[in-house]
Amino acid sequence: MLYIFTSPAAADVVMKQFSAEKIFSVIGKTLTRNGVITLSEIDNAVFKIESELEHQAHIERGTANSGTEISSQHDAIQFRKNATIFLDLLRSSKAAGSHITWGT
Repeated sequence: MLYIFTSPAAADVVMKQFSAEKIFSVIGKTLTRNGVITLSEIDNAVFKIESELEHQAHIERGTANSGTEISSQHDAIQFRKNATIFLDLLRSSKAAGSHITWGT
């Protein structure tokens, strides 16, 4: 299943279900068929994704004390790629004062 994330502030972001579920588990939000990330939720989402990216980098370097490693190098690369694109969407939306909506 594909999810399409939209904001008037940026181009749509299309993501496969696996990637969207991983990002949403990081930000602590439930991925439903349709929904919204409100303007008030964006800063926290950015913080959590940035923290997870940093944590995964420590795991890859072998300097992390604990935590969950993404299951494979391929999954880690996919997460990093999708998280970076999603961060751009979050930041653009925040700057424009816009919510992000999604649907399948």
